[in-house]
Amino acid sequence: MNTYKRLVYLCCCFCLLTACDKDAFLDKKPNSAIIIPSTLAELRSLLDNTQVFTYSPGLGEMGSDDYYLTEANWQALPFLERSSYTWESDLYGSQLNISDWSLCYQQILYANIVLEQLEKNPPATSVQAEWNNIKGSAFFLRGFALSNLVQHFAAAFDSATMTTTPGVPIRRNTNVHQNVPRSSIKDCYDSIFTDLLTAAALLSDIVPPVAKNRPSKPAAFAQLARMATASGQYEKARIYADSCLRLYNYLTDYNTVSTTAVSPFDRSHAETIYFSQAISTYVVLFTTSTTVFADTALYRSYTTNDLRRSIFFRATGGTNMGFKRGYSGTILPFTGIATDEVWLIRAEALAKTGQWQAAMADLNTLLQKRWRTGTFVPLTALNATDALEKIRTERRKELVWRGHRWSDLKRYNKEGANITLVRKLGNQTYTLLPGSNKYVFAIPANEISMSGIIQNPR
Repeated sequence: MNTYKRLVYLCCCFCLLTACDKDAFLDKKPNSAIIIPSTLAELRSLLDNTQVFTYSPGLGEMGSDDYYLTEANWQALPFLERSSYTWESDLYGSQLNISDWSLCYQQILYANIVLEQLEKNPPATSVQAEWNNIKGSAFFLRGFALSNLVQHFAAAFDSATMTTTPGVPIRRNTNVHQNVPRSSIKDCYDSIFTDLLTAAALLSDIVPPVAKNRPSKPAAFAQLARMATASGQYEKARIYADSCLRLYNYLTDYNTVSTTAVSPFDRSHAETIYFSQAISTYVVLFTTSTTVFADTALYRSYTTNDLRRSIFFRATGGTNMGFKRGYSGTILPFTGIATDEVWLIRAEALAKTGQWQAAMADLNTLLQKRWRTGTFVPLTALNATDALEKIRTERRKELVWRGHRWSDLKRYNKEGANITLVRKLGNQTYTLLPGSNKYVFAIPANEISMSGIIQNPR
């Protein structure tokens, strides 16, 4: 458990440096070797640490089929990025600590510290609202982190095997000496839903216009909808998505967005409900790259009047197309929550539950904001199956390079889509079959050696 102890120490060091009223904070506890935050200002500062809470794993995006590399460019990459691209069994080589895993547990640790301190310090009436918001934020952030862990380090949800399939360890306290085993997939999802529902009851209805790293009630409902979709609970996904959109449903008219700017959106883009971006560990994910190319078939699926074609992509030389900066406004892919995704979640859930006309209405509400003025013709469907196919096609085109494709592939294949991924490097062909163990990333070696939990088969 040395990693967890180090995280506690780093967390406390952070509080020393970033508490809102530093002088008062240090004067109050000048002789403490380790300071545990306790005031609302200190706890808020802990959750506002954007170096911790605005990042998500990037392994899934690197394994997805939204991009391709030439052999020469692939060979120039670090080992982990090369092995991710070709879905190797030995994913990490000699690398022991993997940020995709450790960062999520650091987020969970911070959230647990906040929750424990709040329970020890009941609020005065005058600060009840802020106390509730901080508590709700901690529950949201813990649920969000566990969601990311499950999507990367556990198999796709299957109701038939959910009680026996291993998920990930669930940490609900700050006890660094506790050896926590892997919980089942069911227990992981139950924990996620419990945290997010608790958050939804405590958080504000208002999405912050600028501080997008702070959770809100719409963000909690949106993440609930996302995880209900991941677990195949489409009626719940519809209800949660609807709850979000009733509070916040803004869609940007892409006719007002620059088609030539390298950064068409900024960090506080109005569609963003909760801000997060992929970790900065992997150079292959940088949108500034001139060696990472958008999948050719995917790019060609956007018609000329579809503004996403010029807003999402940029020429990198010859016929190759790269990615522009997305909703993050940075060189890293946006992995947070935005309203376009929620509209698509509700549309898919409606189609899956037989309400395909309403599903197409939701899809067209989104798409009419994406096409050049006066050129969009509403899409139609013959039946629920046709509607679902169109919605999933547009989901991939709308959420490209946003960290969704990997978990979507796991989910689609679990439902029988039988999608096989193929990479070609020189004369070598690499294949990822539906349902392969390689859809579940290995747990880092240092975690296995310290905790003794079982490793994922590769």
